[in-house]
Amino acid sequence: MPTFDLFEAIHTQRAIRRFKPDPVPRELVHEVLKAAVRAPSASNGQPWRFVVVTDPDLREKLGLLYTEAQDRRDARNAQLGIEHATQSDQVGASADYLRDHMGQVPVLVLVCIPRGDSPASMVRWASIYPAVQNLMLAARALGLGTVITTGHHHVEEEVRALLGLPEDMDIAAMVPMGFPSDEEHFGGGRRKPVEEVTFHDRWGNPWTAAS
Repeated sequence: MPTFDLFEAIHTQRAIRRFKPDPVPRELVHEVLKAAVRAPSASNGQPWRFVVVTDPDLREKLGLLYTEAQDRRDARNAQLGIEHATQSDQVGASADYLRDHMGQVPVLVLVCIPRGDSPASMVRWASIYPAVQNLMLAARALGLGTVITTGHHHVEEEVRALLGLPEDMDIAAMVPMGFPSDEEHFGGGRRKPVEEVTFHDRWGNPWTAAS
């Protein structure tokens, strides 16, 4: 398996929403999952569970449910008078494309976590999203694109029934994965500089790289 510099993976990993139809070799998916399960978790509980969907019929049905989820979200937001978060035309077009083509993405990974006694616990969610980040960075190192989405939220019961998930298992994220289309590229994602989001010792005290 080829090696890839960690910092290069971090600095070039970005949301990929357009994928080639080419199937992803099973061994690559397995390597990505091996990275995911190396993530930290509270008391080393390792609560994550993964459902890897490659069956064309199931992917198509998940794609239809994803579109329905976005429609439900939009209808709910309109009823509540909630406006969409501001995003660039490019990001909006990319998100719309994924919405319409989710069912054609070669691999859909559903990241699940037991509901437990405290479904809203910060500790609970802190024990799952590091695994998602590991998964996405490992995918980048192998030349695979990913994007994290929670757009299934409004149809979670339907997704649960489709995939036979237990009632006590929540879906923390869905990660589409595949080889990026020719329209996509790694790197170039805009981020705020460290100095804009970091303080030194006390809130409001600027952080600088120089000591």
